Amino acid sequence: MARVLTVSVALVLTAGCMQPESPGSTDAASGTTATAVPDFSGVWMAFTVENPDGGGNQPRYSAEGEALLDAYAAQFRTIPEVGGNCVGSGIPSVMLSTVSYPIEMVQTESRILMVAELETQVRRIFIDGRDFPEVAFPQMVGHSIGSFEGDTLVIETTLLEPWELRPWPRSDEASAVERLHLTTFDEIDARPTGFVAGLDRGDSNEVLVVDITLTDPVYYDGPQRRIAYYQRVGDYATAEYICARGLWEVLLEAERIE
Repeated sequence: MARVLTVSVALVLTAGCMQPESPGSTDAASGTTATAVPDFSGVWMAFTVENPDGGGNQPRYSAEGEALLDAYAAQFRTIPEVGGNCVGSGIPSVMLSTVSYPIEMVQTESRILMVAELETQVRRIFIDGRDFPEVAFPQMVGHSIGSFEGDTLVIETTLLEPWELRPWPRSDEASAVERLHLTTFDEIDARPTGFVAGLDRGDSNEVLVVDITLTDPVYYDGPQRRIAYYQRVGDYATAEYICARGLWEVLLEAERIE
């Protein structure tokens, strides 16, 4: 039976303003001054992930966590490749992937839509003041609501599906804080390499910094913090993730009339 996992996610966005509204613009009808909010719409591709606490990027598991992961894996001869079978592993993996799959972000008055090319994982962060749904199925990316505090967008995510595979398992006690802000290449040391370095980013010098801290007393030895750096890429950098087509072909072949 699916357990409910509550994850608190905070996104800090230090960015330019949304185009429809300029900083300090005045509403003619009410006479009030509107505060512009950051807009991070666009297509972004992660090019590196750092561990600010030192060491590599592999999580530090607790003794209990190691035992749970080993016991789960011991049930199977092998663990099938997740992405090859169209299964997304959700948060935080979807935000930490550096395998050259971009994330497209679209911001409107009511929500921020994130569509990751990797397994076509979709996040919807509602920013129109609504609360969490009273009845909803858990999801790998959960259910998210957000509110702006100046240049900061604070997002809380709950109803996440538990996950029992490395590298980022989740129990029903997991929580995460995610901070995003916009900067430029001039302000950071990290640089794209390989395939990502060759992508056309036009005239943009922007970098999206995703700072995630995952806490889960069941699986991890203390909070696990990682910082991912994204560069802006062209609108046509995304493509369909159609691994299900291969699975469909296998099913069709099994039903072929000789």
